[in-house]
Amino acid sequence: MQLKLCGHEVEGGVDMKKFIKLLLRHWVKTPLKITLTLLSVALGTGILILSFSAGSILKNEIVSKMEKDGVILYAVNGEWSSTGNIDQERPGTWDSSVYDYLKTDGATIDEVAIIVNFPMPDFVINGKSYKIRNIIGTDHSYMDVFSLEIISGDIMTEEDFNSGFKKVWISEETAILLFGSSQNAIGQKIAPPGKEMERGGRTRGMISQYTVTGVYETPLEVARRSYGIADMIFPVTSFFPIAEKGLGVLDFLSGRIVVKSSSGSVEKASAEITQIVKNNYGEDTLITVWEGNTRGTSSYMEELRQTVSIFTVSVNILGIVLLLTSSLGIFSIMVVEALGRRREIALERSLGASQMRVVREFWSWSIMLTLFGALIGVLLAFILEKPVLGTLAPLLGELSNNFSENSGIQVKSLISGFLLALGCGGILGLLPAFSAVKGNIADTLREA
Repeated sequence: MQLKLCGHEVEGGVDMKKFIKLLLRHWVKTPLKITLTLLSVALGTGILILSFSAGSILKNEIVSKMEKDGVILYAVNGEWSSTGNIDQERPGTWDSSVYDYLKTDGATIDEVAIIVNFPMPDFVINGKSYKIRNIIGTDHSYMDVFSLEIISGDIMTEEDFNSGFKKVWISEETAILLFGSSQNAIGQKIAPPGKEMERGGRTRGMISQYTVTGVYETPLEVARRSYGIADMIFPVTSFFPIAEKGLGVLDFLSGRIVVKSSSGSVEKASAEITQIVKNNYGEDTLITVWEGNTRGTSSYMEELRQTVSIFTVSVNILGIVLLLTSSLGIFSIMVVEALGRRREIALERSLGASQMRVVREFWSWSIMLTLFGALIGVLLAFILEKPVLGTLAPLLGELSNNFSENSGIQVKSLISGFLLALGCGGILGLLPAFSAVKGNIADTLREA
């Protein structure tokens, strides 16, 4: 049964017609206040959605992409010197069997690759000399460690490594700089610097030429800087004139490796690597494990995580504060409604309406009002998407390019911001209802 009094149904909840009447009544009385309240809720909701999206972009598109397969660590058969460099044991304690030990005994270890820093960054291409930023001698597992995808040509195989073929793989960025495109790079020749020598009246080239066999997608700049991912990759066995000699010195060269672990913790992965090496080569074996680049520890990854964390927390706090401030307008409207309807509420209660029913009615009104403002806020978020996120990008320094490329409203952020706006408005709009149903009904009617 529904009781009608003063144009209001004594019923839990509120229909759209009733909401519109309530809204129009307040708008006639205080048009500026209602307009500013709806706009403030809309602005708070829009900014919250954008702030959540900014944090989500940084986490999902940058940091999470780097850590999606676990952690990447370097290990060396040696220890830190007093100068902050790594003193590698020569000859080393462990040999090339360390790769099999780590992959077989490691519960979380997925890939292991040899690392040899190339001593000469200069190369000759079509008669011109170029200085390459980062060159690595390694094996066929290197691309799996860093999830490097071939976009042109062929991937490095185990046969390429075992046979010491004079082949080279380069990043897409390097291919474009040197040859104009990744496709043009395939089949091109690259040679270390050197001179031709005359023997028996003949000129003979003493420097091997390497053929560009594959081009891999350029990694994220933050990943390249964090881990020292190479711009140019050679099979380490190709450094020697005879492949068998390259394989013969692998035990000597295996003192520096890179490991990919599916563990989500640097500390756990580091402890696992250390324990496996010591179990197979003795407790006295020197081993240093670190997160960084090929030459030693780097604070870049930690600084990156801190930057993302601080930025995300800051913009999210800003959005929540704006939303809470804007929701106070809903609270104010509901306070006025509760005071203005004291006699009507008392009459409804005298005719059988429960306190909870009246409270639900107020809550429904506040939800509808918040919903109206939040929907405007969603539209506002899409309008301000590029200007706001574009303004935030320069604050991120080196992360700005990745942020700008992936900037946009995230679905999860939109839903979270919208629901949080409804929650704030609903709760603050509900509070005045509790005071409105308190007190003696007869006293309230008498006072009114």
